[in-house]
Amino acid sequence: MACMAQVSRIGGVALSGLLPNVAALPGPVYLALADAITALVLDGRIATETRLPSERDLAAALSLSRATVTAAYDALRAA
Repeated sequence: MACMAQVSRIGGVALSGLLPNVAALPGPVYLALADAITALVLDGRIATETRLPSERDLAAALSLSRATVTAAYDALRAA
């Protein structure tokens, strides 16, 4: 029987605690959010296979619009 790797998940509140105030960073907020999530992965604070929170969950935790989080996730997928 093949062993399936356990995929970890991170909730919106937990992720928001790791992120800087992306609304205060220069440039579009969605790009700042995508860059901040990328930085968390690159420095090892989030494992590469970790499932990110839903758009609604993260938007609520960061007090951002869902459209902003959707655009950030789209930018991450395109990278």
